[in-house]
Amino acid sequence: MQEKTPTEDELRLIHALQVWPRVPWSQLGPILGADPVTLARRWSGLSERGMAWVTAQPPMSDAARGAIVEVECVAGSIDAVITELSQDTECMSVDVASGGRDLILTVGCPDPTAFNRYVVSRVAGIPDVRTVRTHPVITAISGASQWRLRALDADESSAIDAARRRDAARLSAMFARPPVAERDIISILSRDGRANTRTVAEALGTSTRRAREQLSATLASGAFELRTDMPRWASGYPVCAWYFLRVPAAQMARVGANLSGLPAVRTVLSVAGPANLLVSVWLRGLSDVEGLEAVVEQKLPAVRILDRCLVLGVRKRMGRVFDEDELPMQIVPWSGD
Repeated sequence: MQEKTPTEDELRLIHALQVWPRVPWSQLGPILGADPVTLARRWSGLSERGMAWVTAQPPMSDAARGAIVEVECVAGSIDAVITELSQDTECMSVDVASGGRDLILTVGCPDPTAFNRYVVSRVAGIPDVRTVRTHPVITAISGASQWRLRALDADESSAIDAARRRDAARLSAMFARPPVAERDIISILSRDGRANTRTVAEALGTSTRRAREQLSATLASGAFELRTDMPRWASGYPVCAWYFLRVPAAQMARVGANLSGLPAVRTVLSVAGPANLLVSVWLRGLSDVEGLEAVVEQKLPAVRILDRCLVLGVRKRMGRVFDEDELPMQIVPWSGD
């Protein structure tokens, strides 16, 4: 896999797109010290090698339901269960995990009925699934779209973020009333978050002008997030772990905010269950697992670590199905239907 690993310049580009996933190359060039053609070529190379991509995270309505689901499988059946679940639009991510579970799923459904049907009937109904433990998400305190690669310095990152804010204000000013997101556009962006107007027009079978209007309105709506992602092994932070924490309800907001501020933390979720806070992290090495736990124990004494597990493999993340080398090979995007 060595020949696929991103170069330093490519890592800087990925970090830049984490800050602003649709940054125009012309605006990014002066900040990174590269011309737009070079940046476009680098991104094309990263995309072709499966080293980075931009996707749209599903918009969450008030009725939507999500959960982290632990699955135990019959011995020798993990691959078969993964193959089946990875084709489900409701199953957005699949981690192969250590400890008292074989898989950790990220599940999202448009309403409670669909959620109950999926978890109780679909997942639990697979013959090779032995047990299912569901942690319904109450609040997403922080998500993976906020995690940064740390390849840029603070000034560079701030400059890109300032440009992003100016562009967001420009888009908002284009509309006399709050724009409405179009699910067809979001679906296109879930496959390619940097899809241009021509790509959108071809996908929708409409004019370039109409596609530009729809794309601008959808981006200005604020109804969803764009996220730049990459394989964990190529990021420099190859060790992924999940923590199952118990936090006093009165301290949930403070603890969640403090955990979200730690550089290693990708996701912090308030959930219903004995463990009421789930945290995923990306670390440089296995020894960092104990170091992170020590930081949590020292700075957040009210937190109890009930369990933790290592991610042994990632087979799907936010709709992208990975092969055994954790390279994207197929897209099965979420569905709002």
